[in-house]
Amino acid sequence: MKVVYVKNKSFEKIFNVAFAIYIFILFVASFWGISVFSPRIQADFSGVSHNIIPQNFHQFNLDTWLFNTVGNILIFLPLGILLPLTFDKIFRLPQVIFISIILSLTIEVAQYLTKLGVFDIDKTILNLLGCVLGFFALNLFRNPTPQK
Repeated sequence: MKVVYVKNKSFEKIFNVAFAIYIFILFVASFWGISVFSPRIQADFSGVSHNIIPQNFHQFNLDTWLFNTVGNILIFLPLGILLPLTFDKIFRLPQVIFISIILSLTIEVAQYLTKLGVFDIDKTILNLLGCVLGFFALNLFRNPTPQK
């Protein structure tokens, strides 16, 4: 899927600032968000350093699972919207998927190495889903210009 948008310099600046703010919030939430937003959820993760088996969440209660699922989808949803709006050469779904996977895995590995979070393959999958949903939402609400 390829969508081409008409450029507007004032919107371009807004999207650049929005993207920078989003990346900052993403990293703050990824490394300090669990302990800031819910100490109980942090306690549920204590003693766990990684999960490389998809859908292996039997050790969590329903509240933790729901918070984790919805939160990880929503945190990457703006990425699927902002990437095509911020970068001219990133406008196809495979490009957005590739960047989403790389960014998510970078965060997961950094969380594991710094012990400020848990490496969880489910989070990477949910992050990817959020990014793809954001990309499709952008394409639903924008009027593409015809290609010549």
